[in-house]
Amino acid sequence: MKSPVFLSIFILFTTTTVAQSKTDEQAIKHTIQLIQNGWNNANGETFASAFWDSHDFVVWNGYYFKEQSLEANSMGHQRIFDTMYKETQLFYTIDKIKFLTTDFALVHVFGAVTSKDEQRPEHPQVLISMLLEKKQNDWKIISFHNLDLEVFQNEEMLKRAPVPVSIMYANWYAMASK
Repeated sequence: MKSPVFLSIFILFTTTTVAQSKTDEQAIKHTIQLIQNGWNNANGETFASAFWDSHDFVVWNGYYFKEQSLEANSMGHQRIFDTMYKETQLFYTIDKIKFLTTDFALVHVFGAVTSKDEQRPEHPQVLISMLLEKKQNDWKIISFHNLDLEVFQNEEMLKRAPVPVSIMYANWYAMASK
């Protein structure tokens, strides 16, 4: 008698958890899309809206902005959209979303920036690791680390890669074929 009751509870719990994860995964994808939309529309405010007010931000060249505010993020990105990254576009491919708890997720994203008139590049330029936190059903970034992918800039490094880059960055190449 206990087995059918246990099985019913287990199925109900598993189904609810999977449904919640899919909802959370969609919300996380939306947050990542805000960054891309902000960049592609040269809008620092939209870009920064993907972050909680106090967040850490590590730029591809190693600059580390600890406990950055939304205002500082928005102003900083607007400045680069108006100058050195004017008329550029950002390509993102989410590689992995891993739920650490019900309120925290680790996300890995491949990215590349090109001028507005260029196609998606063959190889990703950066690998971004983000830690997102869920508050009141809203997922936003609390830590963002942007890593320059030097392997694509050095032929010798590319040859010595421990795993072929087509495997390491498979999701990037899969998106290119779409």
